[in-house]
This record gives sequence, structure tokens and C-alpha cells, in this order.
Amino acid sequence: MMDGFENARGRRNWLEKLGEKIPGFRGYLDRELRREVDKMQRDFLASEVDRARQGLQAKVRIWSRKGALDHLDIASTTEKLLDRLANRIRHADYGSSGFFDAVKIGETELDELYRFDLELSLTVEALADQINTLPEMPDETSLFALLDGVEKADRFFDERATKIEDVTQKGVK
Repeated sequence: MMDGFENARGRRNWLEKLGEKIPGFRGYLDRELRREVDKMQRDFLASEVDRARQGLQAKVRIWSRKGALDHLDIASTTEKLLDRLANRIRHADYGSSGFFDAVKIGETELDELYRFDLELSLTVEALADQINTLPEMPDETSLFALLDGVEKADRFFDERATKIEDVTQKGVK
């Protein structure tokens, strides 16, 4: 996540670079840039979850064409949870605070959120791999394992909201 921030900072236009020279304005620009990078990261991660969900949908279509209708209810439940997770990620609170927000999220808290987002990204990759390796015919064991993985990812994402709530309730400045 920090690499994205540094890359975005390096692509600022001449007016933004000039604004960095004004005392206090650089912090404002950096916070706004962090918000933009956070939004891009969440959009990317949500699209990865959507891509995994589409992979599961493709598997279900193949299974249906083969007449293998056993356990498709588990696959359908999993697909709905993936859709929910993607939307939760896409519409989550920012991992940064705006210039005029009453509560400022500090660098330490931002670093924790960035580490969290990296771990979530790895979890989403693991789910996509799990979907890609589903067997040719649906089996209860692999589908329940996938469902369990998606439920764990969803609960893990709850921790992000809790972390942001904790920071804003403490009033970290």
C-alpha cells in the first residue's frame, strides 16, 4: 500500500508540487492522496473478489450442463457471500481521514490498516486459487471448504471496520 502512495505522490502535477511548499498544505495533499490510493486499493480488491465469484459461476454452469446438480445450493450460497464481500470492500470506510475531519487517523493506525489490507488481499488470492482448483464434479467437501473460507474472509473484513471505529472513538489526533 505504501508503494502505491509513493507512486501516486511521484505523479503529482506541477500545481500540487508547488502546493507542497506551503506550510501545512503538504499534509493535506498527502491525506487526500492516501484516501485516493485507499479507494483504488479497495476497488481493485473488490474486483478481484468479483473475478473469483465469476470463476465460481463458470464452474456452476459447467456442473449444471453435466447434470451434476448435487450441492449447487452450497455453491449458490458461496457465490452470494462473495458478492456481499465484494460490495462490503468496495463501499467500506476510508482508511484515512480528511483534512477537516474531527478525528485524524495517525500514521501508526494507517500502517495497521495497510497491513490488514495486504493480508486481506492474500486471503482473496487464496480464495480465487481455491475456486480455480475445484474438481470437475461438485463435491460437498470442497464446496464446504470454500464456503468456510469465504465466511472467514467476511469475518476478517469485519476487523477492518472495528479497527476504524476504535480509532475514531478514541479520537486519535
